[in-house]
Amino acid sequence: MHNRKVVATLMLAATVAVGACDAVTGGTGGSPIGVGGISARSKGTGYTVAPQIAFYRVAGANFVSAQGVKDTCYLAAYSEPSTSGQISAAALGAGPYIIVALGSRTDSLVRTGGALDAAYRSTLTSGIPFTPGDSMVITVPGDRAGFPASTFRGKTAEPFSMVPIGTPVAGSPINLNWTAASDLNAAMFVTFRYSAAGTTPATLNRQVACAFVDDGSGQVPATVAAEWVAAATRDYTAQRIRTILTQIDLPLSYFNIVSTFDWPTPVSP
Repeated sequence: MHNRKVVATLMLAATVAVGACDAVTGGTGGSPIGVGGISARSKGTGYTVAPQIAFYRVAGANFVSAQGVKDTCYLAAYSEPSTSGQISAAALGAGPYIIVALGSRTDSLVRTGGALDAAYRSTLTSGIPFTPGDSMVITVPGDRAGFPASTFRGKTAEPFSMVPIGTPVAGSPINLNWTAASDLNAAMFVTFRYSAAGTTPATLNRQVACAFVDDGSGQVPATVAAEWVAAATRDYTAQRIRTILTQIDLPLSYFNIVSTFDWPTPVSP
C-alpha cells in the first residue's frame, strides 16, 4: 500500500506502508513488525478497500500515528511517489492467513505472491465492500518463526467533505474547513501542489504540506501559501488518517496499520 502523498514530518515519507523502501532497516537481528494500510476507494454509491499487511524482522522502523499531531505547514519539493522501492529487511510469516473484520463483514488476507512475498492481500479483484468509519479487528494467527499471534482493534477513517476555498487572495492565509472527525483519534493532512515559477512545461514539483488536528478547520499561513497562491498550475488534496500502533511485549514486536480516506477519493476497480 502506498499513501498518495507525503504531507508531514510525522509521516516520515509515508513510510510505514507496505513497499515503502525507507520505512524499515534490515539486519540479522531486530524485532518483528507488521505494517500495512487500509485505503478507501469509491465504487458506485459505496466504497471498497484492498487491505495489505506485511511482516518483517527489522533493526529499525519509522511508524505512523495519528496521535499528537499539531497544526503545521511547510514548503517542500513534490514528486509522485514511486512504487518500485524494495525492502531489504527479511520477510516474516504471520500464519496461513490474516483475518480482517470491517464492521459486520469478515474476510481473509493471504500471501498471494507465495512464501517470499511479505504482503497478505485480499483475493477479491474489486476489493472488500465496507463503510468508511467502520470498526476494524485484525486477527493474526501467528508463526513461531515469525510474527506472534495477536489481535488488534481500531476504527477506519470516516468520509469527509472539504469546503471549497474559493479564489485565494495574495498576502492572505488560506482558511480550510472540512467535516470534523468523530473523536480525537484522527489526523488531517492537506497537500497544496503547484508548479514552481519558471518550470517548463508546467509540472507539479512543489508543495505546501500541512498537518492538522482533525477538528474541522485549519489555516495555512500567508507566508507559506504565497507561492501556491501565485502559481498558474496548482491543486490540493486532503487525507484523513486513523492508525493502530501497538507494541507486543513477548516477543518484542510492533504492529502499525494506517487507515485513510482521501479527497478526492480514488475509484475502485
